[in-house]
Amino acid sequence: MNNEEKYIREKIGQKNPFSVPEGYFDQLAEQVMAQLPERDFIKSEQTVTIKPQRHAKSKIVALRPWLYAAASVVIVLVMSLSYYFHRNAGTELQASTTVMPVSPEESYIDEAADYAMLDNVEIYAYLAEN
Repeated sequence: MNNEEKYIREKIGQKNPFSVPEGYFDQLAEQVMAQLPERDFIKSEQTVTIKPQRHAKSKIVALRPWLYAAASVVIVLVMSLSYYFHRNAGTELQASTTVMPVSPEESYIDEAADYAMLDNVEIYAYLAEN
């Protein structure tokens, strides 16, 4: 407990300061029901019909299903076109690249550069010093 709680418990004690009169909750429901006005909900002579008020819908709300459908068609169209162009770009790239035969000396240099973690700039710098 913090200091404030200790101070309050010393001043007031453990006793609950609030009390309820005897039998208060026994008659509470009856008292509340007695205070409510009486109504006849079912009247045979008068039938009340409540017509729902229709508010004029805005054009956007009326067209909302069509807008959703159009948006989904556009999304499917964009995705299919992007897939088509991506697939064709990959085949063109594969067709345009040719594999050049690599001599054993070049493969050794590549492996050594990878092992030494050298990039092209550092290799050019070392070659320029000689």
